[in-house]
Amino acid sequence: MHLVEKYCDIVKLLHNLLQNVHHAGQPMPGEEQEDIVITSTQNNLLNMKYPLTGKPVTELQNPVRWMDCKHIYEKEPVIHYISTKKPHPRCPVAGCPKILQVGRVVRDALLTIEIDEMCLASATNINSTMVEDFYKS
Repeated sequence: MHLVEKYCDIVKLLHNLLQNVHHAGQPMPGEEQEDIVITSTQNNLLNMKYPLTGKPVTELQNPVRWMDCKHIYEKEPVIHYISTKKPHPRCPVAGCPKILQVGRVVRDALLTIEIDEMCLASATNINSTMVEDFYKS
């Protein structure tokens, strides 16, 4: 057993020496102390426009999300749509096979945040395009 411990110590020493030769001043793999920040440029909203009117989601007065397919609607018009398309009103987003139910259409807290982020990203995009265009002229 004593020999195995010496062997392990020698392997660790060699590993450290190799690390210092090839990566001097950098932490050993697994010993990094960096904070990792994950950001996304992808939008979490599934539909950018209200499917019944084509109105941008950012302009909806009372946006709601249907919990089964996660598509976004204007509350009053989608409730009216559900009540007039009986017995099985399908989601009006093209290709979505889900059947809408009034009790599953809700305004969740995350929806407002996602719409605000989309507005902010859109405004930032417009400003950066304006700057690029200005310098291209």
